[in-house]
Amino acid sequence: MTFDLRFDIYALLILLGVFQGFFISSFLLQKKSRANRRNVFLGLFILSLSLVISEILLNYSGFITKVIYLDNFAEPLNFALAPLFYFYVYFGLFPEQKPKVWPHFLIFAFYLFYCVFYYAQPDDFKFRSYTSCYHPELPQPSLNLKFSPDPLGIRKYIIVLTMLHFSVYLFLSGRILINQYRKLGLKIWSFKQGNIRIYQDSILHFVIVTAIFFLVNMKMGRDIGDYFIASYCAFMLYLTSFAIVKRSSFFSESFNESTTKYQKSSLNEIQKDEILQRLEILMTRDFYYRNNMASLSEIADRVNESQHRVSQVINEKTGLNFYAWLAKYRIEEAKQILSGPDSMKLKIEEIGEIVGYNSKASFNKVFKTITGQTPSEFRNAAKS
Repeated sequence: MTFDLRFDIYALLILLGVFQGFFISSFLLQKKSRANRRNVFLGLFILSLSLVISEILLNYSGFITKVIYLDNFAEPLNFALAPLFYFYVYFGLFPEQKPKVWPHFLIFAFYLFYCVFYYAQPDDFKFRSYTSCYHPELPQPSLNLKFSPDPLGIRKYIIVLTMLHFSVYLFLSGRILINQYRKLGLKIWSFKQGNIRIYQDSILHFVIVTAIFFLVNMKMGRDIGDYFIASYCAFMLYLTSFAIVKRSSFFSESFNESTTKYQKSSLNEIQKDEILQRLEILMTRDFYYRNNMASLSEIADRVNESQHRVSQVINEKTGLNFYAWLAKYRIEEAKQILSGPDSMKLKIEEIGEIVGYNSKASFNKVFKTITGQTPSEFRNAAKS
């Protein structure tokens, strides 16, 4: 039996979202981004979400009938999404904490193992599973199975269990966010301080996804309306991609800005020194400058200050703008590596990646701007 494949505006939106998700996750999970644990969990969350909506796309388009052995391949990820999202928020707000992570993924591990009973079924069973949901008007022949695909009867409750799982982790995420707002003395919908709001927005999107999931399944039944969920998730991925680009220093690095005057600032000298001390600790102890996605907005978030305040302190206390100040730490470490005994074992681009640059060209340009030499010239001079 064959079915006509469907490709409409929903399918296109979801397909583009899948590709966008794979691209973003590969960027977040590359070696130089993994130093920030928040990036790891955000990358895994986006990757998992992309796999989930790719399965929805296969079912919605009917293409799953061409690869029926993949039926429900991403279903266990329903129990990975919520804890991955929670730890993205957690490490975004508390990057120095080291909680136990693995217990949160025990349900996912159990259900992944449990799904083996389903995956091991013949293709005829999986095809009937698909048609019973998407084409209930067709006859559903009985099959003699060697063993049950659902020995504990769990699968018929999967929607309720997924809803409960999402709700628990949304509660946990919301609780730590609210506690952080209270700690900072901010109102929940404040726009004034730091970038804590990005986590609030992320939680709001997750709440909307959960609400759509609930409404679709209550109104339309399991799987049939999943394309609504996938479409909104694709929209989320577009927003996330835009936010990552906006927060990255790759597109905005400049060393020729004039320092801003802060005539109306309420900061006194003691407060400026205290903020500068926190910034220097972040650089010298935590080596934040090695993060290739370093940005003014993120570092403000790390020290629980507004971008305006952080920019003012850097400008007034160091005489540099943010990107020049960031480059100072990067180039200083690069000089130490280049003049060290093992420098010849490393390529120039590898040294650039170590200290936080995305490309050799960017590293060379900044290094020469600060030192008057290219990294290769500096290394040769140090060895002579």
